[in-house]
Amino acid sequence: MNAQRRFALLLSLTLAAAPLAACGGSNGAAEPDPEPAATEQPAEEQGGTEQTGIANPFVDCETAYDAAQLAGFDVNFPESVQGYSERAYQAVEGQMAQCFYSDGEQRVLVRKAVDDGSGDISGDYGEYASKTTVTVGDVEVTEKGDGDLVYVAIWAKGGYLFAIDADAGLSATEIETLVHATM
Repeated sequence: MNAQRRFALLLSLTLAAAPLAACGGSNGAAEPDPEPAATEQPAEEQGGTEQTGIANPFVDCETAYDAAQLAGFDVNFPESVQGYSERAYQAVEGQMAQCFYSDGEQRVLVRKAVDDGSGDISGDYGEYASKTTVTVGDVEVTEKGDGDLVYVAIWAKGGYLFAIDADAGLSATEIETLVHATM
């Protein structure tokens, strides 16, 4: 696994493991964060700078339905991906829904987001030996991989962007099956 791919995996696992509010409360809204704890010293005495982190916009959801409700659009996530026994759903309010299929350290991520013109919502911007465009149903899917396995697949349809990101790679046939399952 190249360094860029490891970084992307570490980043996605870090984001997925971060403590998040659960979907589906009485009104579907996440509880506000409590006020931050006061530091022992003012910022000026800590070297003169304040540290800030990037807020994680993803909210853990119990079901695909909950993720769809938070994202604001319907989603079709496959019931399973062969070889991956666990599922986890997340969403960004009004923007994106995703499902992680995992088994140990490997995962497959399926995403759907409102088309904002970016074209690639995979989160994986690594360089791959092959990049091909195939037609699946009525959409053109860009697949990135090593010639034998596909690690990233992206496409657009009906005002939405889609992505599949597979840590260990999937065959072109498996990618095609997942693409069909999302439509």
